[in-house]
Amino acid sequence: MDVDLILEPDLNSQQITEIGQAAEKYGIRAIWTSNYFAHWDAFLSLVPLAQTTSKLKMGPLAVSPFEMHPLKIANSLLSLNEMSGGRAQIAVGAGEGNVTAMDLKKPKKQVLAIREAIEIIKLAGSGGLKTGYKGEIFNVNLPCAYDWLTAPAPKVYGTAYREMMMRMEGRVADGCFIGCTPPEVADAAAKQVLTGVNRRDEPVDDFSINTFWGWHIKEDAEAAFRESRRELPWRARLLDPNMINMYLNDEEVKLVRDNYEAYVDSYFTRSDNVPGVPVDVSNRLCEGLTSTGGLDVLDREIERFKVFGKAGLTEVALRLHDDPMDGLKIIGEKVIPALRDV
Repeated sequence: MDVDLILEPDLNSQQITEIGQAAEKYGIRAIWTSNYFAHWDAFLSLVPLAQTTSKLKMGPLAVSPFEMHPLKIANSLLSLNEMSGGRAQIAVGAGEGNVTAMDLKKPKKQVLAIREAIEIIKLAGSGGLKTGYKGEIFNVNLPCAYDWLTAPAPKVYGTAYREMMMRMEGRVADGCFIGCTPPEVADAAAKQVLTGVNRRDEPVDDFSINTFWGWHIKEDAEAAFRESRRELPWRARLLDPNMINMYLNDEEVKLVRDNYEAYVDSYFTRSDNVPGVPVDVSNRLCEGLTSTGGLDVLDREIERFKVFGKAGLTEVALRLHDDPMDGLKIIGEKVIPALRDV
């Protein structure tokens, strides 16, 4: 199983390049830049990395067709792909923060919209938009030949939290990012994706299944938990009660849900303290929904990653937060070798 890295959106292109160059030496498969509002552009910030590496794959995670038309997404992706010699990739999703920040509306048929976006982007990369595209939600009304392309087509992932989206992306995309999926439910999620893969018009033997996964392993375990608690509101489909009940009792689930806005406030104030929720409750969520702790829990976390591999995932994307080089060093020296044959 391969390992990817997801980087924070406030890293500049020089920082991304330094991390990416080190990641390539460790054998990391890909670097994903976070596509957030009021942050560095997720495409442009990868250009120096594209020009100074040779094997590492790279791309933005995730881009929504509700913030950027699929044709313009294709233009940015294909430009990066040419600059990197065919190593670009992208994850396309419905979008949350960016869409909210810009007060954009989503169509009722979101699965259809994401499907059309993926189809347009893939057609652009393969020269299939010469006669345009007619969809229910997205259209390309003029011929787009893309006759300037020289690199192999980039890989187009979809992102999915729900079963219908997983099946659709298995059927039309090149890969699927299963959102924040703990090992306990990885098998069920992967089966939904593979159901879609098995419905494709033509068989595919290189379909990828990946997952977002928070990485909070540090030499200082207390610092790891503080960092992890800060990020909790975005875990497990926004702390979905059907997910967090694997780690908490009913009373604790209600407590977390009643205080969800306090979790969000703590994230934006960069605080690890959630008023009204005992630290022990949040810490159990950290341990269940992410990799959190000191170096003494590394073996436990590696075994959890192996569960992902047994479920059918081809990759795991580890989200780095504070001190990303320190996190990369642990991953490169301890995790990559242990997963090489999974």
